[in-house]
Amino acid sequence: MKRSIIYRLSIVLTAILAFQACQDEALETFDLESNSPGSVSSAAGFGEPRKDGERLVMPLTVRLSAAAAKAFQVEIQLNPDTVAQLVAGGQLEGVVPVPVEQLTVPTTVLIPFGADSGVFEVAINLGFLERNYGKQVAFAYRLVNPGKGNTLEGDGAVITLNTETVLQPDEIRYLSLTNGGGTVLEARNRQNYQVQSGGLNVPLGISLAGVPGRAFTVEAKINPDTIASLVEAGILPENTIPLDMTQVTMDTVRRIGSNISSAPLDVFVQWSVIEQHMDKLLAVAVTLTNPSNHVLDEQKKSAIILIYPEHVLEVDVTGEATYSVSRDNGDGPEGGEGSLKLVDNDTGSKFLVGDYRADLWVQLVYDAPTKLGAYTLTSANDAPDRDPKDWELLGSNDGENWVTLDARTGEVFTERFQTKRYEFNTAELYTHYRIQFGVNNGSNLWQLGEWRVIRVP
Repeated sequence: MKRSIIYRLSIVLTAILAFQACQDEALETFDLESNSPGSVSSAAGFGEPRKDGERLVMPLTVRLSAAAAKAFQVEIQLNPDTVAQLVAGGQLEGVVPVPVEQLTVPTTVLIPFGADSGVFEVAINLGFLERNYGKQVAFAYRLVNPGKGNTLEGDGAVITLNTETVLQPDEIRYLSLTNGGGTVLEARNRQNYQVQSGGLNVPLGISLAGVPGRAFTVEAKINPDTIASLVEAGILPENTIPLDMTQVTMDTVRRIGSNISSAPLDVFVQWSVIEQHMDKLLAVAVTLTNPSNHVLDEQKKSAIILIYPEHVLEVDVTGEATYSVSRDNGDGPEGGEGSLKLVDNDTGSKFLVGDYRADLWVQLVYDAPTKLGAYTLTSANDAPDRDPKDWELLGSNDGENWVTLDARTGEVFTERFQTKRYEFNTAELYTHYRIQFGVNNGSNLWQLGEWRVIRVP
């Protein structure tokens, strides 16, 4: 019985060993065949592109002549000279080469074991595509140093892309001037400008249409020759004088932060420049240029600022009126802190009133109706609780019937000797201007350093 069992087991064992031998021979034969290196080439065209933030991502394919016996890598190199030569030779007529700095390309592509292809992604800056919308763009790459004994087939690939197929017109983010783009912006009669202590400021601003992305810069320049050409063409009056960067203050480079659609761009002209040309018009030609990203709106990238000196220059006319107050300092108007200190054009002096009960007004009376448009108040040296807090500016032509021109409540002077400007609009001219002061900040004393009034055009 035992002999029979051993015999049968030996037969089974012999069969198993024979089967394994045959299998090993087959595997050995497969390995020898599959270990033969193949050729690697660049596939024509690209897969479906997608937008990823500020980039257009394109999948590109690497082809193998046979399935890879072992995983290996192939290096990728951009080849900008190829596109430049094809464009110069006329083979890529009207095509714009994509600069290397506008591309993001991996250094290698991995070919997995058993695969007959590999995929890598190339990203192009969307801003570059926006700036070249309506054109074809191209870049070239080549494969080098395939691993595991594989060889290269071909000299690489040239990828051309029609910008109109990957971008819609409403997706293009245009840069423009916020105010006055494409027009003549007239600065006069308190329109399109801001008055500052040193001069006149015109806020143009920069706007970005569409969804903002990463930070970028854009330049702004002033071109006096543009004004001269417009005068010669009769578009601007003959007495128009162009201003250049020696007469204008403006940031020539503006940085717009990430995810921001606008930024300030101010043009400032000193009063001294305006005063020198009272019988002329002053013009500034401003143009946006050289954005590091996005596209300039050709219709709204430029503006002409036309300044009317006689209609913007403001005059301090405090000293041209007869001044009076409802009550005075105990030492009289000419005392060290008397009422005349309020209009002496010295912000270091002050008018001080004791036993204050919100019962004070100060007044200027002109011989002829005068158009005021602004006034300033300057805080005095000490005790902020003496500062005025509420008041009204009144106008009259008979000293009896008054109209409220400006009303302020809860005003705070955050510093000593701080001058604050207050503007108001009125079409009427008045002979009498009065400030009726209400409560101060709690003290039984009231004080103010200076009151000035400004005539506007």
